[in-house]
Amino acid sequence: MPDNEDPRRRLPVLQTASEPEEPPRPPWHWVGFGAVAIFVAWLPLAWAAEAVSRRLTEGGLERLATLSRHERLALLARIAIPQALALVLAATAGGFLVTRFGRGTRTRDAAFAGLAVGLLALGLTFAQTGISLAPLVVPLLATASAAGGGALGARRPPR
Repeated sequence: MPDNEDPRRRLPVLQTASEPEEPPRPPWHWVGFGAVAIFVAWLPLAWAAEAVSRRLTEGGLERLATLSRHERLALLARIAIPQALALVLAATAGGFLVTRFGRGTRTRDAAFAGLAVGLLALGLTFAQTGISLAPLVVPLLATASAAGGGALGARRPPR
């Protein structure tokens, strides 16, 4: 081996012309991404909310029939409020994602992501328990929270 040759092998460096930039995804793609993000965030938060609800209602469900109206409403609030907070947090994060990273997306698109999640959850609930008025809160809460998250995400453009 000659003295001036380097013992290490060198790989050739390929100079490629800059690739043309991809066109941005349409807003409806981001609605789907936001809906998936809401579900992905909502699942562990709902699990944690269930644990909090169980801790807050220890022993109360067994004696539900013997409670006064006021005590029954307080018990049901201890079950519902942690679940509602979990949905609000997840929908806000999903709506934020839609408008923060989606080019050309608006708060309306974030709200659609929340509405899609809320309607799917409503359909699953009705399939399991039948039709009632209480689950109608879920699409309203998810849509409003996702729209709020979308408004937060639209305040600043992505880095």
